[in-house]
Amino acid sequence: MTTFLGLEIGKRAVMMNQTVLNITGHNIANTNTPGYTRQVGEVVTTTPWYAPTLNSDGRPGQIGTGVEVTRVNRIRDAFTDNQIRNENKTSGYWNSVKTGLDKIQVILSEPSNNGLRSVMDQFWQSWQDLSGSPESEAVRSVVAQRGEALADTFQHVYSQLQELREDTNANVKICVDQINSSALQLRDLNQQILALTIAGKQPNDLLDKRDLLLDQLSELADTKINIDSKNMVTVQLGGRTLVEGVSYNQLTTEVDKNGMYLVEWADTGVKATIDSGQLRGLLDLRGQTELDQENTPSEYTETIPNLISQLNTLAKTIVMKTNEIHKNGYSLNNKSSQADNTNFFEMPPEPVDSYDYWARNMTVNSLIINDSKNIAAAAAPTWNADGTKNNFGDGANALAIAQFKQSLNSEDLTVTTDVKALPTTGDVWSFAVEYGGQVYKLQYAVAAGDDWADIQAGIQNAINNTILNGKVSVTANETGTEASFTFSSDDSKFTGIKDFINQGEDYKTMMVKDATTDDYWRSMAATVGVKSQEAARMVTNQTNLLSELENKRQNLSGVSLDEEMTNMIKFQQAYNAAARHITAIDELLDVLINRLGVVGR
Repeated sequence: MTTFLGLEIGKRAVMMNQTVLNITGHNIANTNTPGYTRQVGEVVTTTPWYAPTLNSDGRPGQIGTGVEVTRVNRIRDAFTDNQIRNENKTSGYWNSVKTGLDKIQVILSEPSNNGLRSVMDQFWQSWQDLSGSPESEAVRSVVAQRGEALADTFQHVYSQLQELREDTNANVKICVDQINSSALQLRDLNQQILALTIAGKQPNDLLDKRDLLLDQLSELADTKINIDSKNMVTVQLGGRTLVEGVSYNQLTTEVDKNGMYLVEWADTGVKATIDSGQLRGLLDLRGQTELDQENTPSEYTETIPNLISQLNTLAKTIVMKTNEIHKNGYSLNNKSSQADNTNFFEMPPEPVDSYDYWARNMTVNSLIINDSKNIAAAAAPTWNADGTKNNFGDGANALAIAQFKQSLNSEDLTVTTDVKALPTTGDVWSFAVEYGGQVYKLQYAVAAGDDWADIQAGIQNAINNTILNGKVSVTANETGTEASFTFSSDDSKFTGIKDFINQGEDYKTMMVKDATTDDYWRSMAATVGVKSQEAARMVTNQTNLLSELENKRQNLSGVSLDEEMTNMIKFQQAYNAAARHITAIDELLDVLINRLGVVGR
């Protein structure tokens, strides 16, 4: 009996070593497979056999029955996996932000000889030159051409920023599609893993695929991951379940009138909360949509929209101030005693205060493009009443425009609404205050007996109940049953009033305040540079941190060819020894069967 037990022990040893050799070969084959986890066979002794004997003195009561591989283990550290996925979302965010800021820096092209600052300097210098030679048609042509170059540069920067915002918006949709695709794949993997787990098998390679997918998903958005006793993974995104076992929820997008995508849950239509990851970086760059579900103030940094707004502010300041001075001057073609009242730059359609496209549509007045003599360089009439020349060397108005480069633009900002009729009890007046790039939507309900003073106090109270307390003041300019309202602030972050009492837009994009136009632009470019440096630093830090964590993971879970070759030799030798054991038992049986009992034959 023990002889046959010896054969069984040898057979089990051969099978065990063949199995672990196959596992070793599988590890070697997947050395460079992304997401693969090193596998190790769990080798244990089989149940011993009690061997009854006629004389048990000095002999063991149990005999070992060999060895077997009970399971194939993945060498994986869940704690390290969680660390990597937690850092992935931060890395994904900063990589996304850095990519966007790098593109913005290319658009702004500062400092360089081709940037907007250089073009502005040339524009102001042309006016300086004109003040010294106001009668020179060549110098006048340079002023007109430099004005066109300035307008073209504003248009170009605006269009590139707008295109970047649209590209970023398209990437938001792509990112949402990637999240949905990952959720579907995770659901399918959960189904396959559950089936194999219930059958008592180990879906190691499927678990590797799922872990790799979870790593990739963690870069796209902030996720929380939990794995239960049946190997089912649950993924939460923004406080809601994205994947749970064999079910999943999808994200979708809703488009506003400008084509901007709002990320929301497909089943409820509720806006999804995205706090980190690549998707949050894209949203911070692009800014919020104009749909009702967006928060006020915006929860995003509004990087590109703020730059566009600042560019419009700068363009408006240059257009308005240049025109204001130019209109009071006299051109060579003006033979009257009245100022030309001609704009150097084209003005937008009325109302000016509700216009948002100063940079996009900035152009030089066609009258000046067609005839540079229409440039109002003089501060006094250039012709006498009798038609003789007068003050032809007067370049004072051109000098005043040139000196605007040094103007601090420090006048107070006030916004006055249209005239409103005294409301009746129960009327609700809606309006919005823009401050620091954020829009605060407010309401005031008219109570019984309210007069203009009460309404003024009510509107002021509605403003003060936000973070705007003390930052914006309102005054009712009453004339009996009608009044207009003046909103003012000494804070440069105050921009204006929008949609006052639902009667159109009395909205004023703020002009540059307490700074020169040159300083304002340099501040814009410097801010982008500082943010870009911060993003680059964070990307480097996260890359180093993730590299350390990945090295830690690979030290445990990665395949070492040296180690696997050592195991291969070890298991090969064990396999040979087991085979030799079977050969020995075979020889023993041969002697027992064929050589015993031959005497007397």
